[in-house]
Amino acid sequence: MKITVLSHNLSTNAAMRAYRVALTARRFAEVTLIGPVEESRGHWPALRAEPWIVSVPERRLPKFAKSFLALVDAAEGDVLIAVKPHLASFGVALVAAERRGVPVVLDMDDLDVSLAPREQWDANPEMADPSRPASAIYVSLLTRAAGAASAITVSSTALQRRFGGTLLAHGSSIEVFNPAAVDRDDARAAFGFDGPTVLFPGTPRAHKGIETLARAVAAIPGARLAVTCRPDKDLAEPEWRNFPLIRVPIVPYDAMPLLLAAADVVAIPQSENEAATYQMPMKVYDAMAMGRPIVASSVSDLPLVLQGCGRVVPPDDVPALATALSELLADRDAAFALGQRARARALQSYSTERVAETLQGVVANVTSRQTRRPGRREVSS
Repeated sequence: MKITVLSHNLSTNAAMRAYRVALTARRFAEVTLIGPVEESRGHWPALRAEPWIVSVPERRLPKFAKSFLALVDAAEGDVLIAVKPHLASFGVALVAAERRGVPVVLDMDDLDVSLAPREQWDANPEMADPSRPASAIYVSLLTRAAGAASAITVSSTALQRRFGGTLLAHGSSIEVFNPAAVDRDDARAAFGFDGPTVLFPGTPRAHKGIETLARAVAAIPGARLAVTCRPDKDLAEPEWRNFPLIRVPIVPYDAMPLLLAAADVVAIPQSENEAATYQMPMKVYDAMAMGRPIVASSVSDLPLVLQGCGRVVPPDDVPALATALSELLADRDAAFALGQRARARALQSYSTERVAETLQGVVANVTSRQTRRPGRREVSS
């Protein structure tokens, strides 16, 4: 079986959900990941180069029409998995499916309409500029068209309540994220971590509680906060100089275990807002697989996933977050035990193998229904 996974932009961190879905699908099928790349930015730094990743130039419309058609031609799978309701992913998949008579699975890992809300379009016309392939107009229309998919997969129970479908956790490769394969002292030396270090391993965004976390770490004597950042972009404003930050360059996927091992505690401090409510941070699964002690906020499915194997505090609560972090930094035995329980949970429920079983079931269901469709035929272009 051939599966094509479509990403709307391989130059942004959104590519990592598509990459994770593709890695999962490769457990049981031949997979190609396709999507546009911004020529000025190239591939997202954490996205590992793979021979099965195919890209086209990302341009503004009308020039993007050529790239759009190239993506339609490249969507050759027996099943198409479109990650996010964007023009270059779900839009391409619907057109390719209409031409070839194959099923489309829409995968949703965010409530994307909340990231560019309609009430902001007038103040920021760029958001809804129809010449942009990622325009909020297309996202809004394609979100409404979710029912056109043969099936839906989602990364959180909040998305499942809103759109239905099958819960498909990000999961993590327990072979890649294996604490036994990393020397922690070497890892700390590689990143220059020489004191109590809290790691935020995701892309810093306001809805991810990064300011709350920075204030919490600043309240812990001697502690520093390591954050993965793009050079000259993330947390580069003058106000961030007041915090004990270590700005770590974004590392490739296969170097993430080293970074996680170097940290004393991993923090996932989602804020309480609409975007965070629907989002489930991918890095929590990697940190669990690496056996790291985790402190997270009680947002989305974090309390459920970390029940009994992580510390959960109220969102946007600097004192509570600082207390939880400082307690784990001060008690290495407790931190180690928490990390061991997290690793056990990852092995039991969130390995790529376990997630692949779920995805394979979705794929088997849509292909069997497609086969049973009366009068099914290939449509020539």
